[in-house]
Parts: sequence; structure tokens; C-alpha cells
Amino acid sequence: MSLSATSDSNLINNYISSQKAATTTTTTTASTDKNALVGNYDTFLKILTAQLKNQDPTSPMDASEFTQQLVQYSSVEQQIATNDKLEKMLTALNSNGITPLLSYVGQYVETTADGELVVQGGSAKLAYDLPEQASSVVIAVQDSKGNVVAQFSGATAKGLNRVAWDGTLDSGEAAADGVYKFSLVSKDMSGEAMTVEDTRVIGLVTGIETDSTGATTLKVGDLSVKDTAIKSVFAAVATAGDTGTTTGS
Repeated sequence: MSLSATSDSNLINNYISSQKAATTTTTTTASTDKNALVGNYDTFLKILTAQLKNQDPTSPMDASEFTQQLVQYSSVEQQIATNDKLEKMLTALNSNGITPLLSYVGQYVETTADGELVVQGGSAKLAYDLPEQASSVVIAVQDSKGNVVAQFSGATAKGLNRVAWDGTLDSGEAAADGVYKFSLVSKDMSGEAMTVEDTRVIGLVTGIETDSTGATTLKVGDLSVKDTAIKSVFAAVATAGDTGTTTGS
């Protein structure tokens, strides 16, 4: 049974219109619909082939209209492919969170310590917030096995204090760059133990890393830091001696 050239033409044109409408959705769901769109293009070719086989030889489809349909659907297919490529580019730039964090690279950040400090270039910097004036502050540095390898005194003023450790171990050797544990013991003016809840680590952001789950973190030397935990950002850090108040500029 033959189909008329008119009905075939309407069928093809309607199909093209439906695919043009689908490209709007494709802009936001390119990765999900890619296989379906390939199938749609194959379907178009099958319909076109069926039209050519079944049209009335005495009233064939107009050549110019046939060419126009091919050009129209080719344009639709190219638009779909372009949307897909743009989606991949946006995903590569933004989905892994790298782009928003690039401005941190080369800057010093101050972030929640969680009992860790990082030695970079032979020294380390940290901060702590004292609820009141202290009579003494002693910071103990531990290695990966929990052994205390260095102790030094910190600033005792009420409020936020930023101090630096020159990296000298109790053995007299220089600490290797890397991540160390630390604990802080402070005493008030009566000699009683003082609770310090806000401790921070300061370091230079050297890179950005994305793990297998897609989570992105800043690399401060060997220490991984979440951008949501950052308290302050410094272009440079100046210190008043090996230990003592540290200021950002």
C-alpha cells in the first residue's frame, strides 16, 4: 500500500518539529538523553527511507522540499551535538568545584585546625582564641605515632593569637615538611587550666584536589582543607620571630 507524497511530507515535517522542541530540554539534560537522541536520528532516517520507497511514482515528493527536510534535520542534529559539547565543557569547568577555588592558590588561608598543623618550608603557623588573658600557653607538636617531638610557648593575650613555629624539634633537628598533630595547654592568671575551643592552622595553598567522589579540597602542603572551613585569607604572612604573634597583610 502506497502513501501519498502529501501525507509523507507532513509526517516528516512534524517529526522535525518535535525534535527541534526536544533540543530545548537537551540543553540541560544532554548527558542523560544522548543515547535517546541518537535513536531519534536513526528513526528519522528510517521514516525518510520509507517515504522514498512508498511515495507515488506519478506524484513524487518535491525535490526542493526533500532537500529542505534534510537540511532542517541536519541543523537540529548539529544543535543537539553542540548542546552536548557545551554541557560537557561546563561540567568540566564547574561541576568538580575547581574554578571557584582557583583564587585561593598562592594565598595563605587560616582554617579550622582539628588538632593538625602543617610544616611548609621548615616552619608552621597556627592560631588560637583565648577567652581571657593567660599566664602561659604551651603548644606540643606530635609526630604520626603520637610522640611529642617539640614544645614551644605561645602568645598569652586575650583574643585571637597567631603564632609561628620555626620547625626545630626537641632533638635539635629540623622538622620535615608535612602534617603534624598538636595540642595546646593554657593556664589563666590563677594557674588554672583554661579551655581553648577555637584553634586554627595557617598555611599556603599550593593546589586543588578532587577525589573519586567529586569532592574538591584545597591542598595546603600535605594538608587537605575544605573551603567552607576557611576563616581568613592573607596575601602574605609576617611573623615576629620564631614564636609569637603572627599578622596578615
